[in-house]
Amino acid sequence: MRQPWLLSVRLLWRNLRGGELTILAVSVVLAVAVVTAIAVFADRMDHSLKQQSHAYLAADRQVSSRFPMPDHWFTQANQFDLQQSRIIEFGSMVFAGEEMTLASVKAVAEGYPLRGQLEVSQIPFATAAQMQVTTAIPAPGEVWVESSLLPMMGLALGDSLWIGEQSFTIKQVLMYEPDGNRGISMTGPRVLMNIADVPATGVIQPGSRISYLWLLAGEEDNLERFKEWLEPELGEHYRWRTVEESERRLGGALNRGKSFLMLAAMIGVLLAGVAIAMASQQFARVNQDAVALFKSLGSPSGQVRFLYFGQLLCLGVLATLLGLAAGEVLHRFIAQSIGALFNVTLVGASLQPYVIGFFAGLVCLLCFALPPIWPLPNLPPIRILRSDVELAAANPWLRGGLGVLAIMVLIGVYSLDLKLTLTVMAGLFAVTLLAALLGFVLLKSSRQLGSRAGSIWRLAIANLLRNGQHSLTQLVVFATAIMLLQVLYLVRTSLIDEWRLQLPDDAPNHFILNMSANESSAIKSRFEADHYFISPLYPMVLGRLVAHNDHHYQEEDRGKSNTLRRELNLSWTAELPADNRIEAGQWWPEWQGEGYGVSVEEFTAGELGLSVGDKLQFSLGGLELSATVASIRSVDWNAMTPNFYFLFSPGALENYSPTYMTSATIPTSDKQFITELIRDYPTIVVIEVDRIIERIKSIVDQVSQGVGLVLWVVLMGGVLVLVAAVNASMQARLHETSIIRALGSSRRKLVGSLWLEFSLLGFLAGLMAVIGTESILWSLRVFVFELQGSFHWQMWIAGPLLATLFIGLLGALACRRVVVVPPALVLRELQS
Repeated sequence: MRQPWLLSVRLLWRNLRGGELTILAVSVVLAVAVVTAIAVFADRMDHSLKQQSHAYLAADRQVSSRFPMPDHWFTQANQFDLQQSRIIEFGSMVFAGEEMTLASVKAVAEGYPLRGQLEVSQIPFATAAQMQVTTAIPAPGEVWVESSLLPMMGLALGDSLWIGEQSFTIKQVLMYEPDGNRGISMTGPRVLMNIADVPATGVIQPGSRISYLWLLAGEEDNLERFKEWLEPELGEHYRWRTVEESERRLGGALNRGKSFLMLAAMIGVLLAGVAIAMASQQFARVNQDAVALFKSLGSPSGQVRFLYFGQLLCLGVLATLLGLAAGEVLHRFIAQSIGALFNVTLVGASLQPYVIGFFAGLVCLLCFALPPIWPLPNLPPIRILRSDVELAAANPWLRGGLGVLAIMVLIGVYSLDLKLTLTVMAGLFAVTLLAALLGFVLLKSSRQLGSRAGSIWRLAIANLLRNGQHSLTQLVVFATAIMLLQVLYLVRTSLIDEWRLQLPDDAPNHFILNMSANESSAIKSRFEADHYFISPLYPMVLGRLVAHNDHHYQEEDRGKSNTLRRELNLSWTAELPADNRIEAGQWWPEWQGEGYGVSVEEFTAGELGLSVGDKLQFSLGGLELSATVASIRSVDWNAMTPNFYFLFSPGALENYSPTYMTSATIPTSDKQFITELIRDYPTIVVIEVDRIIERIKSIVDQVSQGVGLVLWVVLMGGVLVLVAAVNASMQARLHETSIIRALGSSRRKLVGSLWLEFSLLGFLAGLMAVIGTESILWSLRVFVFELQGSFHWQMWIAGPLLATLFIGLLGALACRRVVVVPPALVLRELQS
């Protein structure tokens, strides 16, 4: 056989024209297109969301400390082509005439903010339409103040405000600062000033509590290379910060959104891989006569294998390139749709997702398509004369192992999420095993049912039993395809909708702090009188964790944990908060330990190595308090309600002069309510978190729209799997039904038995798929997305019913040639 590569290409072209490789080629294109589209889109959206979310740092990265940054750091950052700015934050009393209050002063340098934007207004508590975006910062001698400061001190724009030894003119009302989420340890209303004016105030003295922030922005590679240079110099007094670390709610939303997109892409790849395996098996069966001819003409097995391997390789490269192009078009359609819907501009993608798409196409071909074709050269030449000589199939354990390996590699490399990979793999294994076992039992038990049924039923069940191996294979494939489609559909509807409902429209959007015991009841009554939602009130005391069991924390310990570096907001409550759950230990009053008990948030407990029964010591304003760890709690940080790392048993902190805090829902249209509240209670602090809520909701909506568009593409993959599974045994079925028709069977009985045969397979597959879907969804909800498990009763009705109708119709349509073409012609074609 001369020029084997040329012959491989010619055979490939003939097989493509003859339709023998259509499903295989389309499946590879679909697999690569889905992987590429989702990988590129997820990469672009991930980078875009992170870039937009970096506004919550006012930069891409921050370095924070209680000490100024060394000068040579700024020079080195310039070498990495990074933008820079600086912030100094401190608490200070501010004065205006006879009025004074404690304020949170923020001094900013030129360039601030590097990410995001400042919004100002000429009136306090302005609505969105009354705000203006500015790229400037306060000029020397000017300050911009938060809305609450004006009614609190009876001031207006143009008045003077003293900070330390310097007087400033109030120029603007500060409505929004991108990094303004200061948490519940803030010291009062915000005052924004120019960093050049700080020395003139004289407020920074030795021992003052000052926070220095260094803002950095630039290309991701440059930031990572600079981080490598900087890390050895950070020591224990400087901290490198990212948006995920600084804003836990937002970081959680970004990670969950990426998981949803990864799951959608995984399902698309799995469906395409199953279609490739089924189509390859059919291709190998159809080409047995051609291989026997080559062998009879003297071609050695190596040349025949090279011939077919060459076809696969050429097909793989061609289909992969087409898939990359289709994926590019698909991802642009998804990106444009989401951009138009949510007014989002996506940044460009990196090269990595395209490499992943190309890699996915080759892996799918090698692990799904090659195993059925590899044994072809072992076919004996006698097959030319005896059509009953069958090819010895490859070891099923080897084929199955390669398929599992391919799935694990694709999912693992693509998602880089171990929990997500293991959950999907466990669900696939469970539904495959369950479908095989139950399918075998049900098919065997159907023999008695068929003997008592009518002729159409007997014929359909006889076909299922006679082709038992094919029937079981089709049952497993049908169940797997339907299960994956159901999982993606319910992810698009149930899971994402439930994620969205975690932040309802009436979610708390303001935190109210620094309420005295006398004020708390009156403020709560005021909210209730206006029918505004208000969370339970929590007492709050600032304290520092100083010892664990017999170990007193030293300076080197505090450099390793942010919990030890700062004062913490401590509280107590008799009732477990609704968004908290006990993971270990006991809640009061079940806890029977001596002295005071404390419940610790699980992430903090893990970071500090705390366990139930450990002894902790806290310092509260110089006073010592000892407590025993009574329980470990998980906390839903996405809930916009007060949450604490340490919750004490009732009464533990009553003697430490606590203030009270809560969260509430105040409509954006009623900013006057806030003005009046601060005017009547000038010592309280109101923090607005509307922007964080809006950002998280935007992430949810974008992910939902992206998964919805992918669902239609994956649906095509599901249809391909079903068509490939039907075609896998079509040659045998055509032969059998042609003989039955030649013996005088009516068209009505023949069509009815075919429809009934595939409908039975569809019903059983739908039932197995529902069981597998519930298992996977439960695992995803509990272990990946950290939601409560639920039961989808509608799916138990709709799943088997739709599968019965669709697969029954598909099987009947695929065999329609038997009804319309004379049986002699069909038999002649099958034997030729």
